[in-house]
Amino acid sequence: MAASCAEILRREFPELDGEMFEYVTGVLHSGSTDFETVDDLFEAVGELLQDVSRDSKDDVDIRAVCQRMFNTLHLENENSPSSRQVLLDAPIQLSKITDNYGE
Repeated sequence: MAASCAEILRREFPELDGEMFEYVTGVLHSGSTDFETVDDLFEAVGELLQDVSRDSKDDVDIRAVCQRMFNTLHLENENSPSSRQVLLDAPIQLSKITDNYGE
C-alpha cells in the first residue's frame, strides 16, 4: 500500500512543526487536482520544504520527495469514485426517459 502524503512528509521532514505540516498538507490536498506535473507540486511546496530541511536535503532530494507525493496524489485521485469515467455503449436520449416518466 502506498504511503500517504502526510506519512511521506513525517518520514522525510521530522522537523516539520504542526502548523507547517498542516499548511503543506492543506496545499497538497486542496490543489491535488491542479498539480499536472511534479514541477507544479515542487513549485507549490518545494521551497518551503527546502527551508524546513535546513540544508539536510538538496534540490534533487526535495524533488524526489515531491515526486513520491505527486505519485501518491495521482493514485488517490484516480481511485476516487468521483473521478471515474464510464464509457457508455449507446447515447442517452433524455426525451425517451422523460416520455416514460409520467406513466
